[in-house]
Amino acid sequence: MQTSKYYPVVLFKVEKSLNLEDNRDPFEDISESLNKPEIADQLLSPYSRTIKSEFQGIFASGKDLLSHLFLIRALIYPQKAKFSIGIGPINSAINQVSAVIIEGKALNNAVKGLSKVEKLDSCVVIHGFSRTIDQLMNPTLALLWASTANWNLNRLKILNYKLQGASEASIADQLSISERAVYKNIREAKLHTWCELIRTVEDNISGALERHNNQT
Repeated sequence: MQTSKYYPVVLFKVEKSLNLEDNRDPFEDISESLNKPEIADQLLSPYSRTIKSEFQGIFASGKDLLSHLFLIRALIYPQKAKFSIGIGPINSAINQVSAVIIEGKALNNAVKGLSKVEKLDSCVVIHGFSRTIDQLMNPTLALLWASTANWNLNRLKILNYKLQGASEASIADQLSISERAVYKNIREAKLHTWCELIRTVEDNISGALERHNNQT
């Protein structure tokens, strides 16, 4: 039965097929990576692959919502993807193992958003809040994505580690690079500022969801 509680549903599509030399399903590696604990454990319903070879998952709030999109960017690098965040109610049972079947306005908004974003230069949209909130958040998301579009894999990984609270020494060890290189990337790309912006947008999404859910 549909409730009035709002959830964020993330729907994304890899823009190009992965070029693998063997006969392995090109999306199997993505599916396996999305089931890693550092990603799956943070979702209300972990990502699953649809019949259209898109991936969908359900979040409980805005917490880690955008940071997960950056994790996915690193996972599929150098491939790129289009992302849509649909906001709204869900009228099907929420599967805590995988988001295999989703019904309701949240998914409908995610599908509409993905259809829209595939026609635009932007790579991520949010759809389903009030028009005022959507119009405020979408330009911020577009600028955030476009400004980081040409980052190399190491820089994306450093951002992801910083979002997870890792120290510079730990990041250097994980990436097998010098600590100096880590600091250089942080300074040149202003990664602390990006972390603050990402967390601020996530907090704003959580706040908007909480305000709506408290009114119902």
